[in-house]
Amino acid sequence: MDHYETGDVAKKYHATFNEGSDDPILIRKAIDRYSKFVNNIKEAGHILDAGCGTGRFVKYFRAKNFRVTGIDASPSMLEIAIKDNPDTEFFVMDMRALTFPSSYFDGIWNSGCILHLDEEGAMSTFKESARVLKKDGIFYVATRTRVEDSVIVEESTEGGKIVVNYHSVAKLRLLLELAGFEIIGISVEPDDFGRPFDYCYIFARNLNEQKLGENKYFQLNSGNEVDIFVCSDGAARI
Repeated sequence: MDHYETGDVAKKYHATFNEGSDDPILIRKAIDRYSKFVNNIKEAGHILDAGCGTGRFVKYFRAKNFRVTGIDASPSMLEIAIKDNPDTEFFVMDMRALTFPSSYFDGIWNSGCILHLDEEGAMSTFKESARVLKKDGIFYVATRTRVEDSVIVEESTEGGKIVVNYHSVAKLRLLLELAGFEIIGISVEPDDFGRPFDYCYIFARNLNEQKLGENKYFQLNSGNEVDIFVCSDGAARI
């Protein structure tokens, strides 16, 4: 994710997704997803904005009196987030290796970040998210998707090349369930900003029942509609 670590890219990102997101249709869609998320979190609960970027969503959570913590791998992104949200705590952190205690958050918001991670990185992120979420905590994931998994080098919205991981809906569902989540809502919609790809929006509840624990999983067959995995306990799961 080095692409996002320069100040110029962070400013362009902020201008596109924060300052430029005043279209009423986009706002209505965003508020609908946001409402589904916050309506399932207790009053004044603690939300982790994982991959918060320049803090696009933080202000909405704070307006509802939630405690918010933001993390991002890019210090340049966080500089803008801190400036716009001086009363919010932010940390430079890798979502695949969170340093928070277990059962710490009531909800996790992860928007537009999993596309930067391969399958192993996505699985690590989901497992870490399940660990730091309280039981029955809500996990929101929004990421680009295609019918089949694919990895493509594309021109980013801010300019410059980025590697994009398109995870299929079947793969996302599988990894989340293996990490201990129950899917409570899932949809695929065109990109809000009119870009030529679809987004998958997932709402999941943390069951605190990781099916893999600390075990490594191994992909056997990616030719099937839903991949088959064999875990180190010898069980095959789809």
